[in-house]
Amino acid sequence: MYQARLNDAAIVLYRVLERAGVNFGIFGGYAIAALGGPRESKDIDCVASVTKAQIIALLDAKDGFAAVPQGRQDYVAFLWSNTPNRKNAVLVEIFCEQFPGSQHSMRNLQATAVGVSGEVMGNGTSLVLDPFHLFKGKLRAAATRDKFHDSADLRWLESRFSQQIRARSAELKPVYAGLAMKRYPELEILLAPVGINVNAAKHAARNLDPNHLPSPAPGDVQEGLLG
Repeated sequence: MYQARLNDAAIVLYRVLERAGVNFGIFGGYAIAALGGPRESKDIDCVASVTKAQIIALLDAKDGFAAVPQGRQDYVAFLWSNTPNRKNAVLVEIFCEQFPGSQHSMRNLQATAVGVSGEVMGNGTSLVLDPFHLFKGKLRAAATRDKFHDSADLRWLESRFSQQIRARSAELKPVYAGLAMKRYPELEILLAPVGINVNAAKHAARNLDPNHLPSPAPGDVQEGLLG
């Protein structure tokens, strides 16, 4: 999916959620591209301070969004398109802060408004998480899945925002850092300069095999961002 089309969906998402007073922020590959990173993404990932029922009520069958039926309570997928035939629909994945068993709050989460240009929406605004939380989410992703762009994203974020990341490095979970280094050994030379105790991280993950981790479960993404 090309960036201008993703920007269209992000602009409309911002307009709807901002109007409704919903605290939210985009993370993942799209957010890195919106900040100027050398990144292509197929979809938009967002965390929002809502329940599943609330976000469906706000978006489904409105402003070009259509919910994709599924059973999870912590997550809703939407397809966005501005055309009646739903051509070139953009996948927008929203992870809900509030769901049965949720343990973390978005109260202290920060997001930044970024100017973007859409294919049909023109110039508008996208709202992305601050660089520290982008890094935090990517560290969990690098720890728990085998996608090389996670390692590349971490390196790009560190190269641009190392001071901001280092200032809050105590909030990064050693076990995620340890697993990420097991999967991508080259990350060791990146994680130490941003304030992560590499030896403690290795110790935290010493008994874990990154290729044999538990299956993904509801709340995992929220844990990585907010925990």
